[in-house]
Amino acid sequence: MVIDAGVLGRHRTGDETHVRELLKEVGRHATGLRIGAVLGDPGLAPHGVTALELAPFNQFTRIAWELPRLLRSVDLRLAHFQYLVPPLYRGPSVITVHDLSFELLPELEERFDGWALRRFVPVSARRARVIFTVSEWTRQDILRRYHVPPERVLVTLNGVSSEFRPDGPRPNRPPYILFVGALRPRKDPLNAVEAFSRLEGLDLRLVMVGPDKGLYPRVESLIDRHGLTGRVELKGYVTGHELAAMYRGAECVLLPSLYEGFGLPVVEAMASGTPVVATNVGAIPEIAGDAAILVPPSDPDALAQGVNRALDARDQFVERGFDRAKMFTWNEVMRRTIDGYRLALRTC
Repeated sequence: MVIDAGVLGRHRTGDETHVRELLKEVGRHATGLRIGAVLGDPGLAPHGVTALELAPFNQFTRIAWELPRLLRSVDLRLAHFQYLVPPLYRGPSVITVHDLSFELLPELEERFDGWALRRFVPVSARRARVIFTVSEWTRQDILRRYHVPPERVLVTLNGVSSEFRPDGPRPNRPPYILFVGALRPRKDPLNAVEAFSRLEGLDLRLVMVGPDKGLYPRVESLIDRHGLTGRVELKGYVTGHELAAMYRGAECVLLPSLYEGFGLPVVEAMASGTPVVATNVGAIPEIAGDAAILVPPSDPDALAQGVNRALDARDQFVERGFDRAKMFTWNEVMRRTIDGYRLALRTC
């Protein structure tokens, strides 16, 4: 069994977290399965997983030629890919499709990446023995779009890593609200800034955590236009330990996304003891339940009102969040994934 873990080290936020944590759990608990992982840095392989090194080439070259060539040199019964089965790979496979934003909101995706996903994910979905996804919402998207047999599409969910908890270090800084997400259109960081500009009478800062995916200049310009320079901090990508500390120290967390296949910051923030204000789109209502404040997308006034409500009823939402976050464990993700592997192997 080989898992393509080339996403590790690429600052892909939720997708990267999913693969990293899955590898840890599979390495510890996958009795009867020998697990290998294709990695750019073999030092990233956890205990119990054999590293198969593949230098980080251009992604097109990697998928088109280098990865299939590597897999042909390995004696394997099953390969697990993220989104795409390489066209030149001919062995049995499973895939994880985290969301279908590239199909549903193509105008918000990078042009080449969006085209490649729209072109090859449907083919990969038909080829794969099993399709994993992270929410029932996305499962239904997959069934509607790709018309694959329902029994082949399994929901594994996401989990909450142990570092996201209420006890532990937190930043020594003035009170702040926290935006977590890449600076890209789908995460709508501009709406976070607009909402923050509407908060009156509150001595708060806005801290924005996540890698730049092309929107940094527009976010910076909007901050300047609203006269918020010095009150909004763009931190860029941070490590897991830094992110955990940022969650713990925040008054609340903002997730103003236009679409989410899961919304990992929702449960990470809840597990850290921080209220969540998010949009009511995609899988977010499914994942958040009644433990978050949900508002319409692209509505900064509603988002600002949600922040005020989160601050006023903070203890109530912290308690609900703790209970909700307990539903999402990486051990359960591993169990469901192993069941999918065994199903795929039975059909080989």
